[in-house]
Amino acid sequence: MAANGGRGCAGCEAAPWAELTAEMRRIKCAAELSYGKLAQRTHYSRSSWERFLNQKQLPTRIAVEQFAAASGQDPRPLLVRLEHSLAHEAAGRGAGGVAGPVALAPAPRSGAPARRRTGPAGAVRPLGLVVAGALLGGLAAELTRAARLHRPR
Repeated sequence: MAANGGRGCAGCEAAPWAELTAEMRRIKCAAELSYGKLAQRTHYSRSSWERFLNQKQLPTRIAVEQFAAASGQDPRPLLVRLEHSLAHEAAGRGAGGVAGPVALAPAPRSGAPARRRTGPAGAVRPLGLVVAGALLGGLAAELTRAARLHRPR
């Protein structure tokens, strides 16, 4: 997160993350969706939606896409806001924020254990786990959707 809690940076009029979550909350209310209904319609839990929509955690691209599908919205405007938020967070880290650039460890030699990505002061960044989780989440959602389509009636 940026030094000021991910809610903008010096010189920014409005935080893009705040704009994203405000729009998602507006859509949620308009579609009359509770956190429980969002959890039923997506592969994210009720508590995950609470974190995403109350600016405790920036949602993933897949979460935004599933939110749009669950609420019957076009995901593109929300994804543009998400990309803007991610770029804003990255700029905040590069401009004296909490985290710095991520260093990629070289490929392991035969028999050597793989090293993890690290940030400043050796902080471990399990980026591979985040990516794997996102991919598995998307796969689970697609399998669930496919199973619903092919259920005998």
